[in-house]
Amino acid sequence: MKSKLSYLFILLFVISCSQENTTVGENDLSSRTYFNEFMPCQAGPDYSAENMAKMIADWQPLITADELMGVWGYAPASEKNLYPDTGWWELQWTSKEAADAAWSQWVQNAEAAAWQEKYANVLVCDGEARNGFEGVFPLGAEEFGELPKSGYFFSAVWLCKYSEGSGVADAKEFLPKFTQTVRNSSGYDGTSYHFGNYYSDSNPDADFLWGDFTNSRESMIQATNAFQKDVQPTMFPMFSEFAACGDTPDEYNGWMLYDAENKDFMPKFTN
Repeated sequence: MKSKLSYLFILLFVISCSQENTTVGENDLSSRTYFNEFMPCQAGPDYSAENMAKMIADWQPLITADELMGVWGYAPASEKNLYPDTGWWELQWTSKEAADAAWSQWVQNAEAAAWQEKYANVLVCDGEARNGFEGVFPLGAEEFGELPKSGYFFSAVWLCKYSEGSGVADAKEFLPKFTQTVRNSSGYDGTSYHFGNYYSDSNPDADFLWGDFTNSRESMIQATNAFQKDVQPTMFPMFSEFAACGDTPDEYNGWMLYDAENKDFMPKFTN
């Protein structure tokens, strides 16, 4: 009888571990990489929610590249940002080659040039100054709650440097451990918290960016409290072995501008 109970316990343990590993494996996005570009932008004298909506509505029909996965806009939300007057467009591509090919076509597109001229007093972005990164996003965007239907999100972006002798391999190895620790916390529920790491060999300001994203500034405060309580005690010492980030992040109000999986999506801006 004892041997049968022992066998049953082992069997249940194996099944439980198998199910747990399957779930984690299905949700592990750490191995998926993209090519993400950040393009600096300056608001013009006619910048407004209404004019931005018109600008994006006229821009979306000009998109022809199937390799463009998504586009997001960032408006500075803090005077303490490294570049407090600069906004950004983030473009996510399947690869650098796809991005370069699409940009080559864009700069020769007469309709694109007319669109840029039409909205020059609303927003001007410097395509030649864009900076490319390898992007990794281990959590689903709505794993901890839905994002606003307007496309809005709040972000805190940390500029990070590697410790001597460390590099991108160390940073990537850390991600699954951090991700699982976040998932083990209940403090992130309802925040839409997710994060991204952006690795670059040529960014003058940082070796990599750590971006935290939530559905509001209030949710970012909640996520920060959850991090300090449930994540920081074990994860920060591990992170500190290979990298260090600035004392405060750059903060932005953001909107999704284009979604390849929902091409009818239009953001709803607020002033």
